[in-house]
Amino acid sequence: MEHQGIEYTVVQTINPSGWKWSFERDGRSPKTGIAFDRAEAITAAQRAIGQLLRDRQRQ
Repeated sequence: MEHQGIEYTVVQTINPSGWKWSFERDGRSPKTGIAFDRAEAITAAQRAIGQLLRDRQRQ
């Protein structure tokens, strides 16, 4: 999936059940998170990407 030019992934976890999202950051470890359902994971990933881009603009 892609949001504002940044590729991210959302995968279902088995134990514990839920959804994991992640995306790569420039020269840093990937940003990851876990959510209860797929829609929530997508929203969280897109929110984190938006925050990353806002932080880049401030620099």
